[in-house]
Amino acid sequence: MQHPPDTLHARKRRKARATIVSAAFQLFAEHGFDKVTVAQIAERAEVGRTTFFRYFGDKQQVLFADDGAEVDRMCARVREAGDGDEVPGKDLGAAVELLREAAVSARRHSVPSPARSAVLARLLRESVDLRSRYLLTHEQRADRLAAALIEIGTAEDVAVLAAHTAMACELAALRLSESPEAFPGRLDEAHALLRGLHVPGA
Repeated sequence: MQHPPDTLHARKRRKARATIVSAAFQLFAEHGFDKVTVAQIAERAEVGRTTFFRYFGDKQQVLFADDGAEVDRMCARVREAGDGDEVPGKDLGAAVELLREAAVSARRHSVPSPARSAVLARLLRESVDLRSRYLLTHEQRADRLAAALIEIGTAEDVAVLAAHTAMACELAALRLSESPEAFPGRLDEAHALLRGLHVPGA
């Protein structure tokens, strides 16, 4: 798979986007989500409102800024599995395990800072609207992952159930995590429970 050239324009766009995300999380940490406006985020990032809306549709979208890229990497890992001998076919357990491995692989390239993860976790606890948006992003993630599984030859019913099962594991891990650092372990526990295994030390 060839990647587009890393032009100066592309680097400037990435930098501007990252600056907006950083400014937003700083403000959310200081004031909470509801009290922060797009204008304040733009001012903190030293960009105009027009520039903000060039990258994000609203301030909620900023919170999940990295989700799209993470799902891209997960889908790419699924397609790589399809090039080998890892196609789940009708095996639900194999499909869920492939998605778990894809998630682990994707997060190696996009690990959010503990501080940013803590802010997001706090905001999700505080806001029903944000939890609804978070669930919507995970529904969209599940749809894309199911499509990737089907693309490599997984049975449609297995692909859809596997994608939503993997999503449920992530949501359960988030709910049970006492801190952002606890999330990976909780996610492993959720998958282990699915397999009927005992997690060592649990």
